[in-house]
Amino acid sequence: MDMVDRVDDWSRTPSPTRDHGRRLVLVGVVVAVVLGLVGVGLAAVALATMPSSSSGPQGPQGPQGVQGVQGVPGTQGPVGPAGSITTSEVVSSATLVSHKNPDVGTVLVAKLSCPTGRVLLAGGAQVSAPGLLGDRNVALRDSFPLDSSTWQTVAIVTGPLEAGTAMSLRPYVLCGTP
Repeated sequence: MDMVDRVDDWSRTPSPTRDHGRRLVLVGVVVAVVLGLVGVGLAAVALATMPSSSSGPQGPQGPQGVQGVQGVPGTQGPVGPAGSITTSEVVSSATLVSHKNPDVGTVLVAKLSCPTGRVLLAGGAQVSAPGLLGDRNVALRDSFPLDSSTWQTVAIVTGPLEAGTAMSLRPYVLCGTP
């Protein structure tokens, strides 16, 4: 019998050493598969519990990019409906004047309404006092609508005026014709 016959005979003949080796390989494969599945499971848990954003410090901001090309203008929209005010006019009343040499804190109050048939749109007033200190030391304190038809303005002396001068208040309203 030569060597080849013995090797062939040896591979066909059952052997406890050879069976033990096959079992060890099989156990190694099973352990590798189990460890691989455990690793995949741990990776899935890590991904599921991972925060959605990192909590590290923010890096420096980069330079701003070049502005892009302006887009094509859109089409003009349709013409809107005609407004309900056909004309408007400024209406004023007589100028109110304080007494001469008013104390700081003195106020003048004016109320003004639009003529019948007109709608109140806005209002205001001109407040003044002559002299170097005059215009610096008087002010329009309030200017507001009291209701849908009357505007109120309030002027105040905020500092001393020159001797013999008075504060004046001239109210205005903007009225519209429907």
